[in-house]
This record gives sequence, structure tokens and C-alpha cells, in this order.
Amino acid sequence: MRTIKHPGAKLDPRVISLPCRAEKMRLILRSGVSVLAAVEEALRDRGYESAVVHIKGGAFLPLVYVMPALSDDDTHAAWYSDTHSPTGRAEIEELVLTFGRRDGEPFLHCHGIWRHADGFRGAGHLMPHDAQFAEPVEADVWAISGAILDQLEDSETNFKLFTPVDLRSANPNSGQRAVLCRVRPNEEINAAIERTAAEHGIERASLHGIGSLIGCDFVDGQHMASIASELFIRNGTLETLEGKPVSKLDIAIVDIDGNIFEGEIARGANNVCVTFELLIVEG
Repeated sequence: MRTIKHPGAKLDPRVISLPCRAEKMRLILRSGVSVLAAVEEALRDRGYESAVVHIKGGAFLPLVYVMPALSDDDTHAAWYSDTHSPTGRAEIEELVLTFGRRDGEPFLHCHGIWRHADGFRGAGHLMPHDAQFAEPVEADVWAISGAILDQLEDSETNFKLFTPVDLRSANPNSGQRAVLCRVRPNEEINAAIERTAAEHGIERASLHGIGSLIGCDFVDGQHMASIASELFIRNGTLETLEGKPVSKLDIAIVDIDGNIFEGEIARGANNVCVTFELLIVEG
């Protein structure tokens, strides 16, 4: 199994998870402000401070993003490319973002696929303070109550990472039973999901989120070799078969050269690189 060495000592627990509630809704995210402001406003109007958001369609103007890259020093195991700011309108193919807070202020983490005005199909990590929607965009949202993703210092990776923490909510009983998670590096992602769901008594669920893997193997034989990557879950499920939890993750993932790989990943074969932010929703 592929592993990666981070600058800090290994921390426990390897999966940080908190029970919460998740309410499904469809929201309109406005244009003319940063993507961060658009998401924050839409959720604030409904009384929520954390969510996982899935968007298909729409456009950015401007689009500003980075891609995964190797680190050029020993302070991080992986890093980011230079900033990409393509000219003109960029059509959104699909993206997922996690929303919470950083230093007490709203913040989000977004991975997606988009097409530049010149036709180039790109993918990576959106810069949420700089990118804007070209016009209002419809978004499928799992709004979270009872917990929030808070970007905290992580000594193992030397990054600030979205981490589940308790939050008293204005909507304490809204939605479905769920678990908000962060999976740490070098954990096999399917095993981590299945173990965490079992610990919380969840036998059947949908899976939502973003993260990174150390290379990636797919059920159809595709292989991504890059140790640094950015991914989002296109479709994720958990079910119980013969008394055992079985998770399936259909993802899109981009490597350090901008190559995009898509499909269902091989169960039991893929370790987390830096982090995996995950919402498990029962049902």
C-alpha cells in the first residue's frame, strides 16, 4: 500500500468523527461576489454554518484555482501549483465544496472540474476569495447542524485542515442522521469509511466530500501514479452486505500534471494523502 511521510508525528484518532444532522436542500448561489460570499450568504439565510455543496453546471467569471504539486521543501509532503487565472468565462462541469470556518470567519474548500474559454478541461482546488460565479448557480446542499468544519492547525501535516467540532445549532433536529469526518493521512479510505460508519451504527448511507489520495487505483484498471492529488466524490454509497459494511466511491481526481481520472476506485487500495473531508448521511 502506498504511503507518504509528513513532517510531523502521527496523531490519533486516525478518523475524527462527530454525529450530526444533515438536511438536503437546493439553493441559489448569487453572482457578483466571491464564491465564498455567495455560499455563506445562501446558508446564513437558512440558519446554517457548515455544509457540503455539490454543483453541476453554471460558470465562473473569473475562475481562479491551483492544482496539486509536489513540495519543494521538507515543511510539507505535498503543495500547490502556481495560480491559474484563465481569461474569460469558464464553464463548470462539476464540483464539490465543504463549508465551515477558519479563524472564526466563514471559509470553504472546493475541488472541481471546469472548462476554460479556450476549451481546455481543467481541474483542481478553487480559490474561493477570488473566483466568482458568472450568473446565479443552483446547488445541491447537505446543510449540517450539530457540528461544523473548523480549519485547525494540524501538526502531523503542517497544514490548517477542516476538522469536525461540536456546534450548537439553530436547527438541532433538522434532516437525517449523519456523521461529519476528517480522515488522516495513510488511512485506506474505504476501510476508514466502513469502520467509522459501524462505530456510529450506520448500515446504509450516502457519502459526500473531497480530499486527496496517494496515487489511485480504479476498479476498471486505471492507475494514477501521482502522490499529490485533488479529488471530489461524484457518487458515494455505503451498504451492508452479509453483515459487513461495504463502501463504493465514484470520484474525479486530478494529478500534478493536470491529468483527470474518473470512476469507481478499487476498495482497499487507496490511502489518504493529506486529508479527506467526509459527510456520511444515513439512508
